[in-house]
This record gives sequence, C-alpha cells and structure tokens, in this order.
Amino acid sequence: MDEASTSRRTVLRAGLLGAAGAAGLTACSPKQPAAGGSAAEAATGSGPGAATSRTAAASASSAPTPPKAADWAALGKDLDGLLIRPGDSRYSSARRLFQPQYDKLAPSGVVYVDGAHDVATCLAFARRHNVPVTARSGGHSYGGWSSGSGLVLDVSRLATVSAAGGGATVGAGARLIDVYTGLAGHGVTVPAGSCPTVGVTGLALGGGVGVTGRAYGLTCDNLTGAEIVTADGKTRRVSSGSDPDLFWALRGGGGGNFGVVTSLSFRTHPAAECSYAFLSWPWSKAAAVIRAWQAWAPSAPDNLWADLHLLVWADGRTQLGTTVNYLGPAHELSTQVDRLAVAPAGYTVHTRSYLETMQVMGGVLGWTEAAAHLPGSLPGQRPSGKITRESYGAKSDVFTRPLSAAGAAALVAAIERYPRTGPQGGSAGVAFDALGGAINRVRAGDTAFVHRDGLFLAQYTANYPAGVVGGSGADRSWSWLNGVWTSMRPYSSGQAYQNYIDPRLSGWEQAYYGANAARLRTVKRSYDPTGLFHFPQSVPRA
Repeated sequence: MDEASTSRRTVLRAGLLGAAGAAGLTACSPKQPAAGGSAAEAATGSGPGAATSRTAAASASSAPTPPKAADWAALGKDLDGLLIRPGDSRYSSARRLFQPQYDKLAPSGVVYVDGAHDVATCLAFARRHNVPVTARSGGHSYGGWSSGSGLVLDVSRLATVSAAGGGATVGAGARLIDVYTGLAGHGVTVPAGSCPTVGVTGLALGGGVGVTGRAYGLTCDNLTGAEIVTADGKTRRVSSGSDPDLFWALRGGGGGNFGVVTSLSFRTHPAAECSYAFLSWPWSKAAAVIRAWQAWAPSAPDNLWADLHLLVWADGRTQLGTTVNYLGPAHELSTQVDRLAVAPAGYTVHTRSYLETMQVMGGVLGWTEAAAHLPGSLPGQRPSGKITRESYGAKSDVFTRPLSAAGAAALVAAIERYPRTGPQGGSAGVAFDALGGAINRVRAGDTAFVHRDGLFLAQYTANYPAGVVGGSGADRSWSWLNGVWTSMRPYSSGQAYQNYIDPRLSGWEQAYYGANAARLRTVKRSYDPTGLFHFPQSVPRA
C-alpha cells in the first residue's frame, strides 16, 4: 500500500483499489455533519457577549421584519469580518459545502466572522429580521446542514493555534491539518480525526473519534473550555466551573445546537513518534478476518488503534485491509500484529513523527500545509489547495457485541451485492473503527457523548459516481446503503454516531444520544429557548 494516500475517507473512494489502507471511516467524505445542525462540522456552542452594534441595538424591541437591502448594507458595516451576498463574485464559492450535491443551497448571506462581537451582531440581525441562522466551520455536514436559506456564520477566519503549559487554544475555524501542524511545533497534540479539511469545532462538539482516541480519548474528552455566543448574544466562556451544563452538552451534543463557538481550549498530549502498517487479505477471507479483527483491535493495548475496511467497486473489484497505528516502536507493533488470528499477507512497519503519521492518515503525506486545504482565496481555503470535493451518502452503527458468524456472513453478502445494485462508476465500503481504551473509561453520563460501551464504530459509505449530485445515481447509492444497514439491524446496538449525521435516520435522537437526550433537551431550553439554532436533527426543546 502507498502510504502517501491513506486517508481514512480516501480509502473509501472509487479508484483507490490497491492504494493505501484507510484509517477507518472518519475522513473527508462520508461523514461529518457540519455546522448549522450537522454533527461533525458544525461550529457551534454558545458565544459572545451582548452586541453593541447598531444592528444589535435595533433588535431590542421591534417585531421581526424581513431585511431590506439597506439592512444588509448596515449589517456589513457593523462587522469586522466579511459579508458575502448573492451577486458578489465570491458568492458561488462562499456558499459551497464539501459535498457538491449541496451546491444548490443558496443562503441569503455568508459572514466570515472575525470574532465573538461579529457573531453577536449577526444573531441580533437574525432575531430582528427572523432570518434563519446556521453555523459553519469545515462544511462537512453529511446532511448539508452547514448551510441553509438564511445567514451562514462561517468561523474560518478564527483559525489560530497556540499551546502552553499542557494546554492548547484553538480558533473555532481551524481545520485538522492546521491543528496538527500548529501543535507539532510544540511537541504536543490533541486527539482528532484524519480528514485534513474537517473543522475542529464540529468534530469536537460531536465527539471526535480518531487515530489516537484509544490512547488519549475522544476530542471532546480533551476539551477543557470554550468561548461560545449563545442565542441571546452573550459571550460565555464555559468550562466545568462556568456554565457547566452547557459545557457538558458541548462535549458530544453535536454541532449547531446551542450557539456559535469561537474558540476552544484543550488538554494536550505528547506528539509521540508513531509506527504504522497496512495489512491486507484476499477477499475470500473477509468473514474470517472480520471475526479475528473484532476479537483483537478493541481489546488491544491503548497505544494501538486499527480500522478494518471492506471496499467494493461497481465493476466487481474488492479490497480487504486494515490500517494499524501504534504510539511506540515498530517491534512492539509487530508483536501486536502477530496476535491476529488470521495472519495478513506480508507487510512493512513504518516509523514516522506524529505529524507525518497524521499526514499519512489524511492522505496528504509530502504535501505542504497549504496544499492540504480546499483551493480558493476565501477564509479556510488556500490558493494552492489540492483537496477535492466529493458527494456521497453514509450511515453508521455502534457495535457493542461482536458480530457472530452469521452477522459477518450477512455483512459480506451485503457488500457483494453492490456491483449488481449500485450505480455504474460508483464505489462503496464499510469501515470499522476500534473503540475501547480511554474512550470507554469515561462514564456515559459524564459528557453528552453517550457511546461508551462500544467495541467498534461502523460507517457504511456509498460514493456517488463522478459528477453525480442526485438522480438515479444517488438513489441507487442510498438503496444499497439502506440494504447493508438493514442487514446489520439484528447485530448492532441501535446507536449511531452523531458526527456521521444521517438525514434519513428515524429515531435519531435516541440513536445519537441515548440516556443523555433528556438532559440535552433541558440545556437546549435554557440556552436557546426560542429555537434560533434549528435544523432537521437539532436537539429538541421539548
């Protein structure tokens, strides 16, 4: 396998047969929900203090009235950041999310906020004119909920990264590549995902499963504080000692629910040198490898993380493999691999710095930091960016007990149906991420992230053919997704990962939040009593 293209999401893309292994399904395409209501990329929480602008003052007493051109102009003048409206040459780029299938979404304005004051100003404008509000960090929402018809508050300008004294302060708009690179210079890191362009805020608010989670915990487990602007326009600096209920909700309650986060504080860990390997097997061994992997990876030492990916293409090609990462020397990793009950084909153990290893996992080894962004000149983009956008569908499961022989066989059979049912030119896959370790040592009620009894997280992904954003190509992709997900109903726990937000999931509140759902509703009523932050799967108020 080629270690230069091992993004956990990349591996699920069509055309990568024989490329490097993937790191579980947590990378760029099929997953994160973005701000405004999506789990993985929504820059939300609660934020800045009361606005002092003309826009804010005007909203104090008057009934909502639709905004006129003069109102939009006044808003633009009140901001330190950038307001882009329809008709602006930059609008087409500003409105886009990661998935082209959502390019038809046409917000009435996109604001690249320059801080908490700008957020408060925009919220006052939204209340005054009854304009819907959506928060956005990386724009990876699986449901397209980092955008909408109203005002999109993009936090990409807030991307500074600093570290000192065992902690880090990260701007809400920083992408994961920015976080890893910025902290590497200090010799520390924060556990996070692998897709370079995912926004750290959406990831953290929905949980944050990643390559070092079994050793260091979820991204949200390492959150020690946040600055957030809530629906009333107040800037709140929340922590375990200040607005503790809101702080609890921000650690796994999902993005887009409680306000707009402008800054995050994290506990850091040593950016240790890593060893990693890409293991593979012939497809004929798929059922046996599933059973061997699940008996091995979730119970391995905390320093080890592994995925398992089963990939299929419309032309019938398949791929079975795992990416294994270890915070330690190569010989120790080899010892762990030797404990797999089904021996892989020959493999090579690589040893690299922590930053280089995260670049490998993101499929951008050898790239500059700037290249590991989307191309463009707007905040969050880079002129030399090389990341490309993709459309896909995805669903998820949390497995709390091993798949039986019947379950493994059912999964393999469902994957093998794809060439007969999926769209021509498409591809699909199932990826497991090992849980356990530090993730499961946190009690289910200690944070809003309730999934603390899982063995592994499964993501089912269907990549649309090139150029497809809807129609029969998308419908056939979703038909396969629903089929493979349904085939796993007898074996899964019924839990789903909120950062892999699923717009077609029924019973989503229970699946995402379980026993924590009632407390999240209480927090929602306290900090957003009128439902200013609303989307199809936002935390209900009642």
